[in-house]
Amino acid sequence: MDVRQLELFLAVVEEQTFTQAARRSFVSQSGLSSSIRALERELGATLFARSASGATLTAAGEAFLPRARRMLADATAAKRELMGLGSSRSLRLGSEQCLGDLVNLADVLTAFAPQQEGIEVFFQQAPSDSLLRDLRSGRLDAALIAGPPGESGVRLIQDLEVTVLRQEPFVLLVPRSHPLASESSVALAALRPERLVDFAPSWPARSILDQALSEAGVSRRATVEVTDVHMLLSLVEYGFGVAVVPQSFSAKPEAASLVALPLTGTRPCWETALALSPQAGTAARAFASMFLVDVPGRCC
Repeated sequence: MDVRQLELFLAVVEEQTFTQAARRSFVSQSGLSSSIRALERELGATLFARSASGATLTAAGEAFLPRARRMLADATAAKRELMGLGSSRSLRLGSEQCLGDLVNLADVLTAFAPQQEGIEVFFQQAPSDSLLRDLRSGRLDAALIAGPPGESGVRLIQDLEVTVLRQEPFVLLVPRSHPLASESSVALAALRPERLVDFAPSWPARSILDQALSEAGVSRRATVEVTDVHMLLSLVEYGFGVAVVPQSFSAKPEAASLVALPLTGTRPCWETALALSPQAGTAARAFASMFLVDVPGRCC
């Protein structure tokens, strides 16, 4: 069993198809399949149930999954430690693409770096699902992630140390000239005739809103997708459409001219958290100590 086999095994688990896993891992599909078969022979168990629709873990695969993650994380950490002997150490941090006004990351990173002598800090922004994969594999030490609260949310992520930092409701953003701007609150059902400006499907805020709209029986009208918060706020400001976003997004300076309306009935909820890799060291924990928890209770 080698590190590459573990990487390919986890790629199939996350992509759920051999084709996508091979493409992601930059190997041929036949090469990936051969590596997985060799791993299965070594373990004496079938790890995946293969079908035309994809690949799902068998009971043996489910049992092997947490061990594979730990072994890969340990191998990655060992490599990094050995590479760091006699040279500067590194700290790899990540963040969801937008966290509202939860934290000024530029300020935190600038304040943190001088405190950690000899440590080189790397930082990346990515969707939370990508950050979670990198945390489990050891490619990241710590990350700020976002998602829905509860059983499917960030609190109960197995094999990672997770601290929930804040929960908040979503609000409806409209221009001051919009007919709904004079309302004290709005139900999602009132959005049926509206054109929505949305985040891309990879954003957690989008998936949370999708679920809430589905529960409210609301179908989108001419959805426009963006990958930048400032573009979304500008489109709403110019009257192109309305947007449903986490409440803290409405505190951005670019939203000053917009009206933020509370939602009634089915209300989506947003949770942000700090997650540490299983191999997080003292530098990652020092970074984590810079954040304050602000969760007075469930927002929805």
